[in-house]
Amino acid sequence: MKDVIVVGGGPAGLFAALRLAEEGLDVLVLEEHEQVGVPTHCTGIVSGETSRLYKVPDEVVLSRPQSCLVVSPGGRVARLEDPGEEIAVLDRAAFDLALAAGVLEAGGAVRTSCRVDHVGKHARFVEVTTEGGERLHARALVLACGVTFRFHPLIGSRLPSPILHTAQLELAAAPAEALEVHVGRSVAPEGFAWLAPFRRRDAPYLKAGVLLRGDASACLDRFLACPVVAERLRETPGEVVRRVLPLGPVARSYADRILAVGDAAGLTKPVSGGGIFYSLLSAQFASETLVEALGADDLGAARLSRYEARWHDRLMPEMRIARWFRNRLAGLTDREWDTFVVALASVDVQSIIKRDSRFNWHSSLIMSMIKQPGIGAILFRSLFR
Repeated sequence: MKDVIVVGGGPAGLFAALRLAEEGLDVLVLEEHEQVGVPTHCTGIVSGETSRLYKVPDEVVLSRPQSCLVVSPGGRVARLEDPGEEIAVLDRAAFDLALAAGVLEAGGAVRTSCRVDHVGKHARFVEVTTEGGERLHARALVLACGVTFRFHPLIGSRLPSPILHTAQLELAAAPAEALEVHVGRSVAPEGFAWLAPFRRRDAPYLKAGVLLRGDASACLDRFLACPVVAERLRETPGEVVRRVLPLGPVARSYADRILAVGDAAGLTKPVSGGGIFYSLLSAQFASETLVEALGADDLGAARLSRYEARWHDRLMPEMRIARWFRNRLAGLTDREWDTFVVALASVDVQSIIKRDSRFNWHSSLIMSMIKQPGIGAILFRSLFR
């Protein structure tokens, strides 16, 4: 019998497995796809703070952009400079593979092409049945299966809300230096589109994507066909990677012998949808909780509730403020977005951004920005729609 089985070989599952294996526990990761990291599910933009949890290998960094352009529907542009947070665009497949290699080096195991069809809880163990009919037993289970919520009845949880849709792909493109975020209802309703430049084998590429409520693939097609974007592309867009993205936590992230981490727990940044840092942080909390619980041979829900208390204390105040802000932005008209971006470019707001912005923690900046008359008035109007 294993100490822990982890369902899902993304960053959350692999990092939880790595930390558990480093503690000498017998850990097995089950990944349904043929290769860890494929298909790539996110753009992979992180800050240097991520390396405080897990040292990101230099070889998985594709680029280190120094600025981000926020572009409104009417073509207004605000340039946001990196305030020294060491922003990096990662090769997500390589990042996940590095985590998997760490799990193996620490004594854990990773099995690919291994889809889990059923999970059953018993008094002394959890039983996992694979697509091939194999039955595996473990003292505890970590759900790290992303936005596949079919196992969540086991923890008495409903689906997270809201859920938005994303689509993304990589394309050969003209060289660029800055990240770009394109906003507006006409661009991506209740969301945004993005372009992240990088180089692969010394050739320039763009990671392009959209986050919105609606048909993400169709929206991405329209965005890439816009003249200001299309003229920069050096190849015809191919097949996109689609997924749904939770912007709020699940109702409950624990049960007897089971914890949910990362996207499976609905832990993403509400404003940007970014999930890597929250995934690693929740995996850290989960591993700490399981090490204590396994050592005490107490894997009941009361004991494992300490995991939720840990992430809740650290993340929930941040997520509440960020979600409120995101909801206000979702209500802006294209004209209001033009005004908002002009305000972002103003000297006063730029000084606030330089002082308060943090890539993974948005609440301080949000609270400072809403006190600015130009921005506060726009957001206030959105409350009455």
